[in-house]
Amino acid sequence: MKHEILIYNKTKRKVSEKFTPLRGVTQRVIISTILKTLDFLKLKQPVEMAVLVVDKEEIKRLNKIWRKKNTTPNELSFGLNSRQIAKVVNDSGSVLELGEIVVNAEKISDKNYLSKILVHSLLHLLGYSHKQIEKFEDIIAWKKSKVSIKLTFFTMRL
Repeated sequence: MKHEILIYNKTKRKVSEKFTPLRGVTQRVIISTILKTLDFLKLKQPVEMAVLVVDKEEIKRLNKIWRKKNTTPNELSFGLNSRQIAKVVNDSGSVLELGEIVVNAEKISDKNYLSKILVHSLLHLLGYSHKQIEKFEDIIAWKKSKVSIKLTFFTMRL
């Protein structure tokens, strides 16, 4: 299965060293986060999507146009599925066109936070509501804590 994940740096100036979207590290974080999420969801068909990294002025402008809100969000999702649950079929030959995730480069503080908002946005592109996303995030947190407890127990026994 071959996914197409395009990443664009649309900032007008050089992005700070903390967040370097055109360098390999952040690209790997973006791609691996999306691929792991799709794998966790057991999505059988390939997807096409884009991740755009923009400055705060651009994301605020997009938020004002599309959501009628004059605030600067961390991310925006522009799905091709009109917020309906994506029609996921078992035919691995058909491509699921998801849409775009727009990330505010200036509000990204670390890899973990970037991963969190990417998962959140990807779930929106797949048609999940905020209530469904909260359940998903609770499951992930529970699984992480379970692994953490096991690791702590294992280290205590050594």
